[in-house]
Amino acid sequence: MTRTSIAIFSIIGTLALSPAAFAQDSGTVQPPANSDALGHVTQGNKTIFFKSAGQQNIDADQLRTWNEFSEGHPKVAKALAYKPSLMKSDTYLSKHPELGAFFQAHPDIQQAMAENPGNFEAIPPRPGE
Repeated sequence: MTRTSIAIFSIIGTLALSPAAFAQDSGTVQPPANSDALGHVTQGNKTIFFKSAGQQNIDADQLRTWNEFSEGHPKVAKALAYKPSLMKSDTYLSKHPELGAFFQAHPDIQQAMAENPGNFEAIPPRPGE
C-alpha cells in the first residue's frame, strides 16, 4: 500500500466516525430538583440556569424612597441606571442638585446603590404588559 492510499483510508475512516463524536443529546434539559429556575441556555456541554434574584438584602423602605424620587426625576433615574458611577460625580451632582440633596438626606440609599446598583434600577415593562 502506498502512503497516499493509507492517508486516504485514514481520512475516510476519521470522517466516517466523526458524526458520532459531534452528535448531541437531543433530550430536554431539566432544571435541578427543588430549583426555582426561570429558564436555561445550553451551549455545547454547558447549561446555565436562570434563577430569580429574590428579595433578600433589599430594604423595602429604601427602595420605596428611591422609587418616589425616581418617579419625580425620571431622566436622573435613567442616567443612573445606565451609569451608576454618576452618583459620585461632582459635575453630574452640580447639574442635578436635587439628586445631591436626596443623597444628603439619604446617605444609606447612596451607599446601598453604590454597592448594588441593580437593586435600584427600574426595569421598564415590556410591550403589552
